Amino acid sequence: MPKIYVKKAFTLNAGAEQQHFAVGNHTVSADVADHWFVKAHVGEPEPASEGERAADELLADLDKREKALAAREKAAEQRDAELAKREEAVAAREKAAEQRDAELAKREEAVAAREKAAEQAAAEAATAAKATPATKK
Repeated sequence: MPKIYVKKAFTLNAGAEQQHFAVGNHTVSADVADHWFVKAHVGEPEPASEGERAADELLADLDKREKALAAREKAAEQRDAELAKREEAVAAREKAAEQRDAELAKREEAVAAREKAAEQAAAEAATAAKATPATKK
């Protein structure tokens, strides 16, 4: 769709429709842009003033910064999602380590109980050996 600059406001009566065009830039259909009455009211836009150029530059810079900020926000969201996955993995590993530690503690208790029972049996055997006199042959 072509863009036109209306230098003098007008109303276009094209068929059953009436379109009012104020001074300034407009985007219109090709048929409207080629109409003889429209061509009589359009022209080149006036050169932008220093203030308008500065404002356009600031707006362009603002748009550029907004896009950069949006990209940074997206990257931050991706990093947050990755961090959350890693935290879940670490939590799962910690839970597995705690379970292994608990199982190891049970095994150590069982070994200690067996050692204690073996020591007790050895002590009882030594006591029984002292209690019965040795027979000489």
